[in-house]
Amino acid sequence: MSFASFRCSHVSIAVSLAVVSSTVSASGIFLAEASYANMGTGGAGDGVYTGNAAAIWTNPATLSFMDKERHTISATVLNLDMEYTDANGGVGADSNKTMPVVSYFSNHHINDQWAYGIAFSTRGGAALDYGYEWEGANQLTDVALVTYQFNPSVAYRIDDNVSIAVGLQVDYALINANTNNIELETEDSLAFGYNLGLMFDISERTKVGISYRSQLEHEFSGTSNLYTDNDQLLATGRYGAPLVTPATVDISASYKVNNDLTLMTSIQWHDWSKWQKTLVELDYPNSDLPYLINREFEDVWHFGFGGEYKLRNNWALKAGYSYETSPLDDKANQSPDLPVGEQHRYSLGVSKTWDKNTLDIYYEFADFGDMDIAQSGLAKDLNGHFTGKVHFIGLGYTF
Repeated sequence: MSFASFRCSHVSIAVSLAVVSSTVSASGIFLAEASYANMGTGGAGDGVYTGNAAAIWTNPATLSFMDKERHTISATVLNLDMEYTDANGGVGADSNKTMPVVSYFSNHHINDQWAYGIAFSTRGGAALDYGYEWEGANQLTDVALVTYQFNPSVAYRIDDNVSIAVGLQVDYALINANTNNIELETEDSLAFGYNLGLMFDISERTKVGISYRSQLEHEFSGTSNLYTDNDQLLATGRYGAPLVTPATVDISASYKVNNDLTLMTSIQWHDWSKWQKTLVELDYPNSDLPYLINREFEDVWHFGFGGEYKLRNNWALKAGYSYETSPLDDKANQSPDLPVGEQHRYSLGVSKTWDKNTLDIYYEFADFGDMDIAQSGLAKDLNGHFTGKVHFIGLGYTF
């Protein structure tokens, strides 16, 4: 392999690393479900939900309106299927991955005004394996990205109807990505941020919450190996790549129609438009080439709607639907690291309460639809579409 072809792969892996950062935000991917409080509604109304401790993830101000001490353990298994179909008759790809996620949340009251919470969960992740034979193998063969976060928070109850809260985000990320010629050794990173929350108990029927999560910025740096087409090691160097999770705002509300039926909604804004360009570097002997990558993302809006209906013997039935806009308009900027587009999510769930315990069970289907890609340029020549979907099955236990 010449360094001219190395330069092509260099561009490809840089693009892969840049786009993988977009796949870990709450918009655009498949692990927001790991931190749902009201599982069966697809997270709708989480910013005002007080049925379990997981709501502190979306809005820490919910702490003030919960029971004095609750613990919630949730577990979700997801199956992500991403297919690529080439418009020019080239070799397609199908990546199918199953991943488990476990989270823990708790809330504690110090006195009538102060409360604190502890959360261990994730803001997102990705796992794809397209193999070495498909049309885009020079851009990506496989990628794995895992994030996990410790998020303590404290809330102050201003009066009977209003609470304010603040939290600290300590975010851990682990990344590995490869093409048919470049192998990146697994590296990890820590990033720090904060989150804020307000909750208003407007009446016996109506609750409103507003919360904010700050942007997180990881910087990865590690060893990169360059191989020939015959799998012979050509050079060993270093790589550096950013990973950005955009800031988010959540406005949630719930309305108690009667003693049996409660309706919930959430509107979220994700600040993707701040991420227009990304600088990624690979440093090999006699070659140190920084790349400025055009992203041109737009802000993402999320709209969620759901409801809970109480049945006999402390059972409840839940359902929800959400829609997210796409951060990407130009299909020339699409990438195989989990292509982005608009999303539709459908969820169903049931819960059972006894004494101070609650068991939640849910199923959700996320439809990513067809996401067109039309690249042009050196080493970037995919022309076709990706089709994505995710199935989630999970449960939560609160005690």
